[in-house]
Amino acid sequence: MKILVLCPRFPYPLEKGDKLRIFHQLRYLGLQHEVLLIALTDEDVSPNHIEIVKTHVQDVKVLKISKIRRTISLLKSTFTDTPFQVAYYYDAKIDREIASIAKSFGPDHIYCQLTRMSEYARNLPYPKTLDYMDALGVGMERRAEVVSGVYASVFKKEARRLKLYEEEIYHSFDHHTIISEQDARQLTDKDIHIVPNGIDTDFFSPRKAVKKYDLGFVGNMGYPPNIDACEYLVRKILPLLDPKIKVILAGARPDRRVKQLASASVTVTGWMDDVRIAYAESGVFVAPLWLGTGQQNKILEAMAMGVPCVTSASVNNAIGAESGKEILIADNQEEFAEAINSLLNDPELYKSIRRNALTFVRHTYGWENSVEKLMQIMMKG
Repeated sequence: MKILVLCPRFPYPLEKGDKLRIFHQLRYLGLQHEVLLIALTDEDVSPNHIEIVKTHVQDVKVLKISKIRRTISLLKSTFTDTPFQVAYYYDAKIDREIASIAKSFGPDHIYCQLTRMSEYARNLPYPKTLDYMDALGVGMERRAEVVSGVYASVFKKEARRLKLYEEEIYHSFDHHTIISEQDARQLTDKDIHIVPNGIDTDFFSPRKAVKKYDLGFVGNMGYPPNIDACEYLVRKILPLLDPKIKVILAGARPDRRVKQLASASVTVTGWMDDVRIAYAESGVFVAPLWLGTGQQNKILEAMAMGVPCVTSASVNNAIGAESGKEILIADNQEEFAEAINSLLNDPELYKSIRRNALTFVRHTYGWENSVEKLMQIMMKG
């Protein structure tokens, strides 16, 4: 089967959730099928990174869209109903180039990652699947609720546009996938397949390490929900805990707000060549997230490395771990502090949550099973 894959960012290095998902999907799709990847970028991609991806697929096409053109597209979209997310990634010249590549390749199926890439795929005359990943319009709506002023107005407008666009674009694709049942219900009442994320449990596995930090949080530190989570952890939860507690905030591109959290008690690392070190050196993984949608890979990675996790009910809804057995749930700073203290001060509870979480991830999440679900969907034509 010949599969053309379209994604909005080059899928390496793996510092963002969308990159992680498409990279592992490419790994397994490429084992059985002829896969051509087309990825957009607005910056140069390392030849080494291209070669890493090429080891898994037939060929890779990197199409560069300038930041100037993206800015122009955004400005134009203010006078239309096109979501900013879609306008930012769309370029008419690239659209024609993708159509030409598709015609030469002659795919049996097109796999399009995220609604922001759907304009490039919607009119191509081949069977196609759109991976929403999560309910982006709902996520934008939530962000609008926690900001004020002009930002609230912009986010509300974008949320409305996205929800309308997500509904509209549905009819241009033969099949539709999303990460979690929770997001599927929020997105549409129409047919949509659940294709969860997976975890490479050979890569993310328990390792011996000195626990330099009592608490840890890992993620793309330029992503607004992660920025909010860092601030909540340091400014709301940490004051309720023992003053001696140490925290690590690890991840690429830390925003100014994250950098300002650094102190004698809080370490902000920025990019790490091996993020597993941050997990391994943390006693408890704390994720006070509410605004994000989809499935939080960081929770699964921490579990797979044997680090007990505390997160919100809304995040766990997409994961499905059993509260009190495989994960601890908290929905305000007092509950987070209580859960953290329970894990840090009760060795038996700590070992039990750690052991059960490991079993849960290994039995429930695996990229091979996830991609097999995706493959069965594509095989329907």
